[in-house]
Amino acid sequence: MPKLVNHAERRTTIVEAAWRLIAERGIDGVNMRDLAAAAGYTNGALSHYFGGKDEILRSAFEHVLVETNRRIDASVGSSHGRAALRKVCFEIMPLTSSAALEARIAVSLWQRAMNDPVMKRINNDAVGQWKAIMRRHWTEAIAAHELPPTDVDRGVELLMTAIIGLQITAVLDSDAASRGAQVALLDRILAAEGRCG
Repeated sequence: MPKLVNHAERRTTIVEAAWRLIAERGIDGVNMRDLAAAAGYTNGALSHYFGGKDEILRSAFEHVLVETNRRIDASVGSSHGRAALRKVCFEIMPLTSSAALEARIAVSLWQRAMNDPVMKRINNDAVGQWKAIMRRHWTEAIAAHELPPTDVDRGVELLMTAIIGLQITAVLDSDAASRGAQVALLDRILAAEGRCG
């Protein structure tokens, strides 16, 4: 009887191998031969699970975003307002070693997303979801008098831009992106936006 193959599990194994290689070498350092070896397959075997390198890279990018969303859901739980807003930000910011690794992967893949409309859409959809979640919790925090009144849309744009900047800083100069410095920046933005609103 032929051995049953878990197609989804093998795709995940390949995507995780792509993660590791992108984190180590950057996107330009990933080729199909090395990717197959890192995943434990022959080069030809990858074609059974993906249509080529572009599809693998897109799947790796999606996987980073899915993992971030999973952490956001688990962290926020039933929280509301300022506490929930900070938890959302904490899961996107490169505060842990795993989040810093994801930032390395995301920063490398943004280069490809500039010229790949599918990856650009994947990124923009994820950022749009994060902004909507931030907007909801920031509005709750204002209603609960946990944060001062402000233009929430402007605050969310500033916050998201700062977080993306922190991801880049964590990749290029990790010493400048300590946990304390990142959290202090987040809290300054939340407080300062109320004074500017």
